[in-house]
Amino acid sequence: MKEVLEVDPSSTTPKVYFDLLKEEFRISGRSMPEDSEGFYQPLREWMRTHLTGTKLKGNFDLQLEYYNTGSFIRLMEIFNLLAELNKGGCQFTVRWFYESDDLDSRDDGESFKDVVKVPFDIFEI
Repeated sequence: MKEVLEVDPSSTTPKVYFDLLKEEFRISGRSMPEDSEGFYQPLREWMRTHLTGTKLKGNFDLQLEYYNTGSFIRLMEIFNLLAELNKGGCQFTVRWFYESDDLDSRDDGESFKDVVKVPFDIFEI
């Protein structure tokens, strides 16, 4: 079992850090891959494989400077997966972090919070 999934950021993809033992799950940076499905599908598969059937309790942190439409769709898929995992016994909360001067990101967080079925907190940094 691969207990840590770490993806280094690039100019178009975010940093990803998922750690089962520490119960830390983070995506940060810029997310605008040309193939958003190709980037995010392995993340969802890792989550499905390693988190299904567990009782993990933790935060799923997002701090994105920018994300494109394809990433928006993939983030919704991750939120839906987290909702499934929570129904199966996990206790995840999404934490959306935004820079104080980035009101668009704050508004995006509010929009996500309104539609996702996972506890969702928004923090200004």
